[in-house]
Amino acid sequence: MPVKKYLFLMCTPIAVGIFCSWASWASSPTNQKPVRLHFTNKLIETDGQRDASASTGKIVGKVANTDGLPLSDITVSIQPITEGMIYGSSFEDVATTDKKGKFKITGLTAGEYIVRATPSSDEFYLPNDKFNITIKSKKTRNVKIKLSAASHTSSEYVGSTVCLGCHPQEKDWEDTAHAKTISNPTSETVVAPFNGVIITTSDSKVKFKPFVENNEFKVTFYDLTDESISVTYTIARTHGGVALVGKQRYQVKIGNSHYILPIQYNNRNVDENNPNAAWVSYNPGNWYNSDNTLIATDENTPPNKNKSFEQNCEGCHVTGLGITRNADGEFVSSSQELGISCESCHGPGGLHVSEGGGKARHIVNPEFLATDRGNEVCGQCHIRVKNKTGESGANFETEYPCIINAEEITPFIPGKVLANYIEETGSDGKPTASYWNDNDTTTLGENASENNHSQKHRQQYQDFVKSHHYNNVGHKCYTCHETHGTGVKGTAQLLRQSDNNKICITCHGDLAKAAKKDNELQNKHAKHLYSSSDVGGSLCTGCHMAKTAKSAVDNDISSHVFDIIKPYTSKAMADANTAAGTTNSPTTVITNSCYGCHSDEDTDYSVERWNEWEKEDS
Repeated sequence: MPVKKYLFLMCTPIAVGIFCSWASWASSPTNQKPVRLHFTNKLIETDGQRDASASTGKIVGKVANTDGLPLSDITVSIQPITEGMIYGSSFEDVATTDKKGKFKITGLTAGEYIVRATPSSDEFYLPNDKFNITIKSKKTRNVKIKLSAASHTSSEYVGSTVCLGCHPQEKDWEDTAHAKTISNPTSETVVAPFNGVIITTSDSKVKFKPFVENNEFKVTFYDLTDESISVTYTIARTHGGVALVGKQRYQVKIGNSHYILPIQYNNRNVDENNPNAAWVSYNPGNWYNSDNTLIATDENTPPNKNKSFEQNCEGCHVTGLGITRNADGEFVSSSQELGISCESCHGPGGLHVSEGGGKARHIVNPEFLATDRGNEVCGQCHIRVKNKTGESGANFETEYPCIINAEEITPFIPGKVLANYIEETGSDGKPTASYWNDNDTTTLGENASENNHSQKHRQQYQDFVKSHHYNNVGHKCYTCHETHGTGVKGTAQLLRQSDNNKICITCHGDLAKAAKKDNELQNKHAKHLYSSSDVGGSLCTGCHMAKTAKSAVDNDISSHVFDIIKPYTSKAMADANTAAGTTNSPTTVITNSCYGCHSDEDTDYSVERWNEWEKEDS
């Protein structure tokens, strides 16, 4: 199912106005009435899931806020867990909590269920769910669900310094890539060699000289048709560069806006013998004309005011988004804080602070969010979309979640329904995200992969919502990733090691079994030697997270669908390219779960290797 349609089915908004004072809300539950869930168009009948026979089971439970205060009039819904199901596709409202927050569901046939608790609006509390609720015949299952508070719409941003004043235990956040996404240029933050050498990128689209002058980092760009024509800019900010991010870009300030220069340094892929080889071009068409001449030769003249960082990127690199467009057509930032800080994930904290803090007051706690809402906290940035247009129309377009009414921006706030803030088709009618061949069955036939996989970076959320982890298990991004710190050393903020499979076998312990073959220890599931030093070897991620997308270099971002991409898919793409006269390369053929490690020895994209593997398995 296309992601746009899927999000629509999940997130149809139901607006219900609730007006009450903080005092009455804090002292007693809100008067909430049962309504249809936000993520379905209609209540879906599930006749046969509940009956009155003596052989059925039941659920008794309680819904409370994170302080333990019972919440009344909360709609409780259930969805049976079946293989291949889509989360949110068949929830049925079955109960409403009483004044003590209690509910009871009877007549349930044996099986696994999701139980979801949904307030009638998002004004005070947010939905939460519980997965894998096992119902047995003639047995009673007790379920307790806590709901996170919502960040109130009138709340203002206070900044990470204020947050850390009360939560010093989260100070490790300051060392994360999120916190360091934008920095001032210094000898510590600039990772590239600004050594005064004139460099031409490998695609011959940019010629430049990075250098340091009077303690300022500068770059001179040369006209590709006449080197005597040039323009020099002073670096205002670095963009990325943390080791695991693998790349760093550079921003200059022209007038009141910032612009990303047409160069990128891939610090994760440095050749020690040729450090300049890590320099590549980045959107050179924003700075060079099609005839290879410079668009602007005056450092005070932007090449294109509609290509500013503020308009196109800022929403995912700041906290407390705010931009306006002035009379000169420049996009000017009034955002609260550079970097992804506390309130990017917890919502604006002004009211939370003014009310004295407390677990349940005016702040989002993603730990207590339902599967859809929790993943949308991360998905707001790990997604390739454009803004939603408001009722008054939009006078410009952005590449991050927000609603634009004329020139007024309403940013996404964690806990809200992400689908209300995004479009997945641009003004040109083309999809905002990029997938491999869009799984074109006309071209690939039966060899099309089961799921589309991302070809561009920043689409992890769009991959993840297709996964078994999301739909059948209810995992969230932070099931695996550390949110408040750098995580295990050498990983992308992971909670556990990935190079020894601990991150996976925590849940999949049964797949860690080993056996001896030819006097060597081998993983029974994957039939790979544990002693393998290959990138894949016996690693779960080697097969289930094939590197399909490009950020700095080809195939450096793992797919988050977690399925197996079979060699037949790569071979079908290669054959289609050959027939169309397209050169086969990492940019035109998807990396499959075998070829990622065996590319040097397999000319058929590992098809024969896969056939042998399957033959051994039979």
